[in-house]
Order: sequence, then C-alpha cells, then structure tokens
Amino acid sequence: MSYVINSYNLFLSSTKRTAGDSNAFETALYRPIGLTSPNNWFTVRVGSAEIPYVFTLINPENSLINFTLDRNSVIYNGSLTLTSGNYNILTLLSELKTRLGTAISSLSGWDPTTLFSFTYDRSSGKATLSILGTDSTATTITISNNSPVFLKCLGFTTSFSFSYTTPTTRVNATSSQNVNVSQNTAVYIRSDSLLQSSNIENIVVDNEVSNILAKIQINASPQSYILWTNPVDLETKINNRVIDTISLYLGSSTAYKLDLGNLDWSLRLTVKEWTRDHTQQDLAVNMIPQPQIPTEGLQNLFDERDRAVRKLKKLRDKISSRITVNGDTETETGPERQDLRGGTETQTAS
Repeated sequence: MSYVINSYNLFLSSTKRTAGDSNAFETALYRPIGLTSPNNWFTVRVGSAEIPYVFTLINPENSLINFTLDRNSVIYNGSLTLTSGNYNILTLLSELKTRLGTAISSLSGWDPTTLFSFTYDRSSGKATLSILGTDSTATTITISNNSPVFLKCLGFTTSFSFSYTTPTTRVNATSSQNVNVSQNTAVYIRSDSLLQSSNIENIVVDNEVSNILAKIQINASPQSYILWTNPVDLETKINNRVIDTISLYLGSSTAYKLDLGNLDWSLRLTVKEWTRDHTQQDLAVNMIPQPQIPTEGLQNLFDERDRAVRKLKKLRDKISSRITVNGDTETETGPERQDLRGGTETQTAS
C-alpha cells in the first residue's frame, strides 16, 4: 500500500511568471520541492483553473489555406488567409468565398467571386461548394489539405475540387461528413517540466507520450471565463526527483498552443510525495532544521529509538511476569530482583 507523506499546494498565475508569456509561462519556486527518499515519487493534480475564453478555432496556426486553379489548362498555385475567429458554418463559407475570390483574382487576373455558390444544408449537415461558369473555359479549383482543422469545419477529410466546363456542366464538392465549426471542446493544461512517462495521448498528433495535467471541458461562452474545479479526476505520477521550476501552457483539442491575447490565467496545483513504506513519517522531522541533520541521519535516530523502545518493552514484560499483585501487598517469587539500574536488591521476609 502507498501513503502520502508530504503535500504541497501551489497557487500559480501567469501574471507572476518568471519567463514566457500569458499562455505559456514559467515559474521558479523560491523553495524547491524534493523527494525525501529516492524510493518515493511525486504526483501532481490541477485542483482548479480560471482561463479567459478568448482563443479562436481559426487562428494563425491553421488559417493559411493552399489551393490550385486550373483554368484553360494553365495551372496557378496560390494561398489565402482566413481571418482569425470563431465562425458558424454560414459565416465561414462567406469568409472563404471572399478570400478565395480575392486570391484568385490577384493570381490570375480573373475574378470568380460572384460565380461562387457556397451553401449549407441543415437537414444533412453538409456544405456544397460550386462555381457557376458563364463561359466554356474549363476551370477547376482544388482546396489543399494543409489545414485539417479548416477541412473538418467544412466536413471534408482531405483535399477536394469543384469545377465547370460549360455554363450548364459543372462538378460540385459536397462534404463527406457533417460540418464541424465547434472543434474546441476542451482546454488542456500541459507541462514540459513535470515529466511523465506512463501516459499516452492521441489528440493533436497520433500516439505520443503525454504532458497533459488536466482536461477542462468548455461550457462557457466565448469572451467569458472558463471557471473549473477538479473534483477527483486525473492525478498524474511524474518522474521528477526535485521540482524547482514549473512550466505550464494551454492547448486545445486542435492545437498545442492557445492565443489568450495577453490575458492571464491561474490555477491551483497540488504536489504529493508518496511512499510504499508502511511506517508513518514522524512529525517531529518537520521541527528539526533539515540542513543540520540529513534525512539519512534522522532515519538512523528513529531506528535507534524504535530498538530502544522494543528493548524496554521486553524488560518490562520480564519484570511483570515475576511479580504478582495481591491486594496492596507485592509478594516476590524469588529472594532477589534485579534493579532497573543494573544493581540487585535483597529483601528479607518478616
């Protein structure tokens, strides 16, 4: 069985960081926390957190969209950048229509903005992208798969194309699955300084050793605060022998980093030291200055004390077995009894 022998509560805020920014910060502890025995180990648990919900699904990490225009057998490779923000499917389709039309016009001199028809069908949950040609110049537009988050927003899992060859002949692109513009369902508190080795994650990329300390489901509205208290969930074993610096950062369901717009966040972190030794730690150890007596010396003193107590108990039991009590008079079973100080005492019966 394992026992907690030390517990430390750390109340941390990115406001008081010693390095980093509001999203990813580092704090140096003024008093390092170390294991009292090499056989012990630490666990950490995020007890609560307060996080501003100002981060967006479409952000600089995924807003660049590559595309290819094939018009009259001439190939143009280009890209567009979506405005960072949280969208519903209709506003995202409108943003794509504007940015794609502008990018193609700059690239080729041909402006197809008014020819685009980007629609959403609520009953099927899918989007359809098409181009309504007014000429007979074969034209194909291919959206690349360099931004999986954006593709998932539109209901695609890989690159897709839509085209026309005549005003009445065209090929549309329809979502292969439901659109999803609400992919940020949780915030993850991560740490690169509190080292794990036994936990695995499969969130942003496939199968890697996890550095997640807490998963916080988002139930708040954008531009408000996520206020979270951890009842019993997720206490994580770490490999650190000494904790002197703590680095923390926030990620989402789609990215390792969040942009909090320089707003600060805070949390309560509990560190526990565990042991498998069934002997409870003597509380007197906390009254002895650690620099004066090393931990190993203290343990030797405790062992010596325990041996002395056992020796005295055996001696007491031996003496008790030689004495019988009758009322107020003690009758000795022998002519002599050993004095506890090492001498002998002779009693003469009257």
